[in-house]
Amino acid sequence: MPSWPNSNETSDDDDEYMSEFSSMQMEYFQTPDTVIDPSFCGLVTESDRRCILHRQRAGKFMAFEGTDTGRRFIGCATEDGVNCGVLEWVDAPWPVILQRCLSKLWNMYHEQNLGRAQDNEAHGIEVAKLQKELASLANQYSQLVDDVSKLFDYQDGIKSHDMDCTSQAINELKEMKKQLEEQAKIELQMGKLKLKKEQRCILQSQADIIQNTRKAMKELEVEKDLLKEEKKKLENVIVELLKVGHGCKEKLDKIKEVVMEE
Repeated sequence: MPSWPNSNETSDDDDEYMSEFSSMQMEYFQTPDTVIDPSFCGLVTESDRRCILHRQRAGKFMAFEGTDTGRRFIGCATEDGVNCGVLEWVDAPWPVILQRCLSKLWNMYHEQNLGRAQDNEAHGIEVAKLQKELASLANQYSQLVDDVSKLFDYQDGIKSHDMDCTSQAINELKEMKKQLEEQAKIELQMGKLKLKKEQRCILQSQADIIQNTRKAMKELEVEKDLLKEEKKKLENVIVELLKVGHGCKEKLDKIKEVVMEE
């Protein structure tokens, strides 16, 4: 947890802010993507901590990007313009094993998104092709209507049977145009449904990543508690051996030093 400074000790001195700005590491200016955590959100009220560039009250955020996923941090709350990034990480970096798991999960997520993007691109090309064909057929239909109209003007004395055949041909062309337009509409609707389905899949993937991350964190906590219990048991055994005088005291002292170092 961060150590909040006393509100009586805060200062608006410009030199202090410039000193803090110059001493910050460049990685703090790279603001990660965030996700809303109801238990850690809003502006910082425990102290008068303010961001470096805007001198505004800092906000509470939870990272949702790369190996920092799930880590809480204090950062610039400005939404418009330049964001001066992370001011302070509340949580320490995750263990290496958890970072590898997060990295693998995010790689899988990006690969899935890339595949969906490629499918969407192919679908867009197909729809554009159909629209182009529909426009070409519409032009051909208009040209045919003009030609038929000219033919009517030229062959005013043609028999009614021939007129009926021409009218039937026009009706068939109209029906063909109507079918093509309906087919194009169906294709567009199918594309929209597919995009909605893929959006639901993306949201489900994000939920799975958060759930797996929390599960991994709980497993690490359990393993840490077990190691603490084993260490405590080993320390008790060494103390008992020293009391009864068993073993070489120098070796037991070295073992104790190793245990204490861990």
